[in-house]
Amino acid sequence: MQALAREARGIWPAAAAAAGRGSRGQVQPSRGIVVQVRDGNLERALQVMERKMRSSGIERLIKRRTEHHVKNSEKRVLARKALMARVRSQELGKNLRDILIKKIRGQ
Repeated sequence: MQALAREARGIWPAAAAAAGRGSRGQVQPSRGIVVQVRDGNLERALQVMERKMRSSGIERLIKRRTEHHVKNSEKRVLARKALMARVRSQELGKNLRDILIKKIRGQ
């Protein structure tokens, strides 16, 4: 199994030794989600992967990038919600700034 993994990564112990890295090849740390399949239980590994994707937020990013038709009325609703959130955030920022200025000045 490890030999297959090395072959897939293109890492051979002989090539690593020739490169001066020692008898064991150095593997770059993997990025993203890594799931181990134990005892050939692929269904369980898929469940673990889905759980990790949900907790890391990748699922939301993938859904956000999917291309699908959005009705004009839905676009208007989403734009209005985004505008209200932006205005609310700006108002909270102004209020917080005023509070901090008063606190610094000792009023």
